[in-house]
Amino acid sequence: MTTLTQDEIQKFWIRVYLGTTNDKGLIGAAIYRAYRDFNRTMHGIGEKQTDETKKFLSDFMLAVVDSLTSKQFVSQLEFDDWHKLKCDELKKVFLLYPAFKISYGQAQKWINMTLKYLFALGDNIVNGISTNYIYYHIPIDNIIQNKLLEKYAIPKFSERWSKIDDYERYLNYQIKVRQTIQNQIPMDVELRLFNE
Repeated sequence: MTTLTQDEIQKFWIRVYLGTTNDKGLIGAAIYRAYRDFNRTMHGIGEKQTDETKKFLSDFMLAVVDSLTSKQFVSQLEFDDWHKLKCDELKKVFLLYPAFKISYGQAQKWINMTLKYLFALGDNIVNGISTNYIYYHIPIDNIIQNKLLEKYAIPKFSERWSKIDDYERYLNYQIKVRQTIQNQIPMDVELRLFNE
């Protein structure tokens, strides 16, 4: 019988996935991990980034997280407006990289995956991360689109998720998911589907 606690085992998985178990470093590690989830769609960006630009992008996303955790949204519409604003801001940040223009599909992936990872770390590490959880958007990628098609008959986008550059089309997909899984929290459904 092991003497390891469940907390020690969980810290092992966190270290394997995020590279640290230091509470202060975990937020930055989750942001960077989420960044890696979307930047695979931007061929060659790694060669053009410096440590300074990586820090700038990370600081931007940290400000996004701070703006979320310091506020209690009163409706899904209010959160959706905030989310669009943050996607627009992120797209503008990438104008600093003339070789790369990011789409709404890419912006949503970084923002939504960051929130997902930070929620999984919990309020004890990211104070306030669960406050607006019921409003979070699911991260759209091929895996979740396939699962939603299979389980709920929600059609996939005709183009790759990374090419979606119409926020209204993106938001309509989120709305379709919400309407289909009524009385459930979208991120709860997404996490369960992803675990399958």
